[in-house]
Amino acid sequence: MLIVILPDGSRREFDDGVSAYDVAAGISGGLARAAIAAEVDGELRDLHATLVADAGKTAGTSPAAREVSVRLITKKDPEALGIMRHSAAHVMAQAVMRLHKGVGLAFGPTTATGFYYDFQLDKPLSEEDFPAIEAEMAKIVAADERFERMIVPRAKALEMCRELGQKLKVEHIETGLAGEETLSFYRQGEFLDLCRGKHIPS
Repeated sequence: MLIVILPDGSRREFDDGVSAYDVAAGISGGLARAAIAAEVDGELRDLHATLVADAGKTAGTSPAAREVSVRLITKKDPEALGIMRHSAAHVMAQAVMRLHKGVGLAFGPTTATGFYYDFQLDKPLSEEDFPAIEAEMAKIVAADERFERMIVPRAKALEMCRELGQKLKVEHIETGLAGEETLSFYRQGEFLDLCRGKHIPS
């Protein structure tokens, strides 16, 4: 059993394996629709990720119970903008890859004023390309596809990036992520990218 402690100090009991979305839905349907992510024991998490309680915390009600602090994040919270911008960067990359062949993906972080993605293309993008990219992004957003996270062993991550033809990602795994035993990817629709996250649900 999992005891979820909410910011107001209230406590709710759930079965193991629940997600922050399940917690939100247990409070109200409106909150489940509004939530985009969660802070779990001080760590930002995807809304649909399984809650993992700190094994060192044991509730007094039952020796088998575990406690976890959860704060649900909606668009009103300061962390929300960064998460939405990060997701928008993935949508932009997906749009560019639909419109251009042989796109190499580098990095797609957020900034203080927005987001960007570094691409390797035979012909550099210009402002003339922006309307088509924005239109394709609008189609992707309208499709409302879910951001799905997967964690894979390092060797599998290298294999996946090689199969995708993403040489820059292979280089990053071999250098910048050399010490990581497992790596995470996010998929939305046909688009798959090596990424730490976090992302909005869809």
